[in-house]
Amino acid sequence: MNMKRQNLKFIIGGVLIVGIATWIFGSISTQNLTYYYTPGEVSNNYDSIKNDTIRVMGVVKTGSLNWIPRKTKLEFEITDEEEYVLQVEYTGAKPDMFREGQGVVVEGILKTPGEFQADTLLVKHSEEYKVADHTGKKEDYYKTMQQ
Repeated sequence: MNMKRQNLKFIIGGVLIVGIATWIFGSISTQNLTYYYTPGEVSNNYDSIKNDTIRVMGVVKTGSLNWIPRKTKLEFEITDEEEYVLQVEYTGAKPDMFREGQGVVVEGILKTPGEFQADTLLVKHSEEYKVADHTGKKEDYYKTMQQ
């Protein structure tokens, strides 16, 4: 009986250790995940994400760029492969490499179903995104993205 009780303690201890390790790994993994919506997903899910801070990934639509230097205000449209369009307004330093036809990620909130207020603008350069934030500071932040 004593041997069975000792084996039971080891089994319970092992299950607890595996459970705790799984919980720690799961919480670390979900903290590092960042989901990017496309303009089409934003359009189709407006009601469920309208009050959330989200990231949207798309391509800057040709002919949509409006830069107002004295207000440090950047207005443009982003699109996805399905041709959904989202109007974006960003206030802050214009990234040097920002241009039409380029991949970008914007982070902020939806003002209306088709208008997005961005606090952060990430500009794609090769396989990296560089961040410009609304404070006007520039910091390099690289994130590899799959195309």
